[in-house]
Amino acid sequence: MTDSSDHTVVPSEHVQRQATDWFAQREEMAQQPALRERFEHWRTANPEHAAAYQTLETLWQSQAFEQALRDLEMGLDLPDAATRATPQPRKAWFFATAAMLLLMLTSAWMADLPMRLRADQITAVAEIRQLTLADGSHIVLGSNSAISTDINLDHRRIRLLRGEFFVQAFADPSRPLVIDAAQARVTVVGTQFSVALEGEDVTVAVREGKVRFTDKTGEQSLLLAGNWQQLKDDHLQALNAEGAERQMAWVQGRLSFQDQPLAQVLNTLGRYYPQPILLFNDAAAKHRVSGNYQLDNPVAIVQALNTVTSTQLTRLPGGMLVIH
Repeated sequence: MTDSSDHTVVPSEHVQRQATDWFAQREEMAQQPALRERFEHWRTANPEHAAAYQTLETLWQSQAFEQALRDLEMGLDLPDAATRATPQPRKAWFFATAAMLLLMLTSAWMADLPMRLRADQITAVAEIRQLTLADGSHIVLGSNSAISTDINLDHRRIRLLRGEFFVQAFADPSRPLVIDAAQARVTVVGTQFSVALEGEDVTVAVREGKVRFTDKTGEQSLLLAGNWQQLKDDHLQALNAEGAERQMAWVQGRLSFQDQPLAQVLNTLGRYYPQPILLFNDAAAKHRVSGNYQLDNPVAIVQALNTVTSTQLTRLPGGMLVIH
């Protein structure tokens, strides 16, 4: 198959990462024929490979992206040639950073098409949507979230594909509402609760009524009003008797967290901010923070966290945030 069909191919995340690794070696390939030959063998072995690499090249040649990388290099105040032993560390850092940014952009772009094909309802970053399902249940779909629904006279099912939602389930004992998220299942008759998906981890929080939370092995627990629980690493974690409202703070337009690592908080905040938030500080990433903020100004939240963690913030053209 030739490259002319690449535009019909959606590369997997694994292939995107391979393409990014090759892209980071582009200068070495120009000087090492053997490395270039290995790359060409990889590129032509599968249409996904060619499509993924072509997308990276297209982004790299964008003037806006090139300017953003220059601003990033200047914003982090890297040492110049006069104060460096060799130029290689700076070059390696630059291309590693470029590869990371390209991977983030291409992953988001490529992942969106199959998600839209699977989802019945999908929200953009910073968009929160209220829905009423065919059975009368009311849903608040969170930022950058997606669900598919299957409701008929025999059953009621919702699959959380991405993000989070809050549901006020219509009470119907003959048709329990079943929610699937990754390897977890939530079953209710009529209640108010939220379900959040992050990777393969699932968090359930209950405002009213009872919720049955089950993992793929069949292990289950019963959550009551005020309870919340996580499925993490394929296992149900200890049930938290209180604190459910903190997990659902986003429904009221707030970000609430207590004693969480900065990296985890920024990852959550990134779902409400349309541009990447990059953290280049390993020590600060582990710094545990607490807070309760309005979500309508994510940059202000990052600035507040910078003060708490003694980090520095660089805001690049286009809105990308870099913390170091």
